Formats: sequence, C-alpha cells, structure tokens
Amino acid sequence: MGATSSSNDIAWEEEDPKDDVFPWFHLVNWCAENAPSKATFRILEFTSSSSWARCDLPSLQLEVSALTKDVETFTKRCPSELPENVGFTLDESASFGEWAAALLESDPSLCKVRYKLVPSKMKEEAFWSRYFAGVRQVVRRQVMNGRTPATNGLPEGL
Repeated sequence: MGATSSSNDIAWEEEDPKDDVFPWFHLVNWCAENAPSKATFRILEFTSSSSWARCDLPSLQLEVSALTKDVETFTKRCPSELPENVGFTLDESASFGEWAAALLESDPSLCKVRYKLVPSKMKEEAFWSRYFAGVRQVVRRQVMNGRTPATNGLPEGL
C-alpha cells in the first residue's frame, strides 16, 4: 500500500533559498538597518538559484574575506568596534554569534587572524565587534548607490 500523510504533516521539501548562503542574506539585511537616511540601497532580489540579482555575492564575499587577509590588514580595515546603539552581543539573544560561527567555517583567513588576536591581543567580543563593523562598511559600500558618510575617504576597493 502507499504512504499516507495526514493534514498535520509539514512538508519540508522546499528550503528557503536564503539558507543556502547563510549568513549573507541576513548580514546584508542587518547592514541596511540604521543606514543613513539619505542612503539609497540597490534593490536586492533573492532568487531560487541562491544568488542575488543586482548584487554580486562572490565579489562581496571576496571583499569581506580581504578584511582578514592578515593581522595588519584586519587592524587597519577594522579599527573600531560597532557603535553601542547597534546592540552587538555574542549572547544567544542575538544573531552575531551564529553568523560568526558560519563565517569561521567558510573563511580560513578569518580563522587564522582570530587565532592570532584572541585572546592574546583582544577579547573575543572586541574582535567580532570590529570585524562586523568592517563587514557592515564593505556591504554598505557594495550594496548602496553612492557613498555613505562612514565610507567617505576610503580608497576604492576597500
């Protein structure tokens, strides 16, 4: 006889395409929060093929990975922690810890730089706050039309 299913069964066959590139979709959305009021974001479309139209995800990932090319690059490109009003925390109440774990799995240079800096040079929380501040700057520059006050003066490509 055939398989039966009740109306209480939940079909999990269709996965959310945003999950295929976790945490990038969530990072881009977070970077859009609290953006300067006159900033214009390009429209991001998330397609079932796990890519954003009008947003070059591989280029974005490459530029974010460049933040942790080495310790010197990290300290130069991620000099400051996130502002307090962002609510950064590695506690389970926020997504930052989950994003950090996913990024560590996918970026060997991030692992190496973190290993060299934490805890000998800085605390874990300070490292990630500085890293996510750098990520936010890169994402905003790539996804926004024009420049924001936070990125003025940076050479192109940084």
